[in-house]
Amino acid sequence: MKLRLFSLLAAVSASILLAPAGSAQELPYQIFERYLEPLAQQIGMPGLSAVIVRNNRIEWEKGYGFADVENKVRATPTTLYPIGGVTQAMTAVLLGVCTDRLQLEVDTGIRKWVPTFPEDAKVRHVLAHVSEGRYNYDSARYSALTPVVEDCTRKPFRVALADEILQRLAMTSSVPGLDLGQPGGQAARDLFDVVRQDHYRSLLTQLAKPYRIDRNGNPVLAEYPPYGLDAGSGMVSTVRDLATFESELDDNENGDNVPIGYSTLNKMWTPFLLDSGAVAPTGQGWFVQNASGVRLVWTFGHIADAASALIVKMPSKRLTLVLLANSGGLANTYQLEKGDVTTSPFVKIFLRLFI
Repeated sequence: MKLRLFSLLAAVSASILLAPAGSAQELPYQIFERYLEPLAQQIGMPGLSAVIVRNNRIEWEKGYGFADVENKVRATPTTLYPIGGVTQAMTAVLLGVCTDRLQLEVDTGIRKWVPTFPEDAKVRHVLAHVSEGRYNYDSARYSALTPVVEDCTRKPFRVALADEILQRLAMTSSVPGLDLGQPGGQAARDLFDVVRQDHYRSLLTQLAKPYRIDRNGNPVLAEYPPYGLDAGSGMVSTVRDLATFESELDDNENGDNVPIGYSTLNKMWTPFLLDSGAVAPTGQGWFVQNASGVRLVWTFGHIADAASALIVKMPSKRLTLVLLANSGGLANTYQLEKGDVTTSPFVKIFLRLFI
């Protein structure tokens, strides 16, 4: 795999050098498109949807492979996928609403809402995946922020997310929880009016099927877990809707729809300073790192043997890559939870082309 990736990156470099004159503006997108599909096939992704946003508009988008292998339904930019831990970035925005409008103090202890929390951490520590003075990625621990959002907004978590983010930003193809389309999800559906219930259930019929990849590289139909939605995971979305979410954040200084202030967003995208003086690879709800002198703000999701998601932003360039897949291929083996997104071959190619 490493040899193939090295060859692929070498080919990308050669393509740049051999590009014809006058094609500079479109060239990076053309090369990225050319190498994305074979890379997805090598890694093992039945279906992959991708979008690149620049200056608050979609500059390029593509679907590869199949959302449903058995019935040959193609993956497209409108295909729905569970996004796993990318939900955490939306939770961070909700807590930004709480600090900006509803007087939440992120230095308040999490035990105010979760008395059984295993340590005396503050809300900002949980947002940054900091445990006992050290960075420690733990999606389950992050879910403790669910009652914090519910208390400050006075709404169930999924209703707050639907109202403050999905509706406010016109993310019309996103669903606050897989369980809204499942037989056991009636209690969750009852939180919404009939119109929204029907809308969410209709969307979930378009959900990509989940797959695990066997030892021969073949996709095998799997199952999504039956859980609903909390602060750590559970959202369902498309690359186009996530492009809208990211564009609104990038336009935070001027946008009318963004629910949080610029200074609050800047805190989210600033690395957390540990008590030891070391810097964590996270801000508040996002990972933050530098690559080739450029700040990267990113997030990922991984549902084992079912789905994966990756968003990488370059705020200084107003450039964002969004990838969604119906297997674990965007996260498997790359140890993204350790805080280095450049281990991803997709990101390696993206950075080679756009930095």
